[in-house]
Amino acid sequence: MPKKLMVVFLLLLIAGVAWGSDPRALRIEKFLNKFCPESPLKGRGEELVRYADDFGLDYRLYLAIAGAESGFGRRYPKKRHNLTGILNGESRFKSISDNIRYTNQLIAEGKWYRRYRESHDLMDLVVIFKAVPPYENYLRTLRFVLDGITEVSIEKEYRKLHPVGSPVDANAIRFDQVTPRRVIRTPK
Repeated sequence: MPKKLMVVFLLLLIAGVAWGSDPRALRIEKFLNKFCPESPLKGRGEELVRYADDFGLDYRLYLAIAGAESGFGRRYPKKRHNLTGILNGESRFKSISDNIRYTNQLIAEGKWYRRYRESHDLMDLVVIFKAVPPYENYLRTLRFVLDGITEVSIEKEYRKLHPVGSPVDANAIRFDQVTPRRVIRTPK
């Protein structure tokens, strides 16, 4: 009897993971599939969303910075796992996951980013993170990624995971309304 219970438990656990997919992670994965299918960030959508939520940041922000700094991981110091160019690429991280966590924590808690946290103005972030002008191309890349992720349609993929009549009905979710706790405002 305990063996049957174990099997049922494992099936419920697997089903729970499939049903619990965050639509924001699906957006990230679909964006990466389109613009950088060879990125080492592929398959890390849930992780990007979780760390952003843990630190109260926009879930798209890390990916936008990694896009501007390393082309989503196409070019970065491999042994350093530094996709976001922390300390001009010189900082070492144990793993890409460690870089994701640290970058989110730095922006959420670092004293240099206080102005950005208060204003949510993307230029306030760029001036500190990039540090050296010109800022226009960097800002343009960040906007492209932030807007690109937002515009990704995930309805088809989400319906596969959550068919009509399932515990989470895709009709109950407006995909354009799934947003993080904080939204980045970009200057026009």
